[in-house]
Amino acid sequence: MDFIVYSIASFFGGFILGFVVRGIRDKRGDTDNNTIVLIIVTLMWALSMFVDITSTTYETSPLVHGLMGAIVGFFYKPINLNK
Repeated sequence: MDFIVYSIASFFGGFILGFVVRGIRDKRGDTDNNTIVLIIVTLMWALSMFVDITSTTYETSPLVHGLMGAIVGFFYKPINLNK
């Protein structure tokens, strides 16, 4: 039950944070969303890994690693090495 409550609270906390950051970026006129997505995803992954290392009761799910790769892969096209 605690996991469900933490998951829901985490989702809404992230939603509100993303909403606020997006509002600030829109007011400044920034249009490069790819960079901010990469920064946020990387920071959240690093936080997850830090908690995984420091806490004996938490283990980072392989799904987190997969989601990070999928998000970064979606927003950043591969470099064309055939030039």
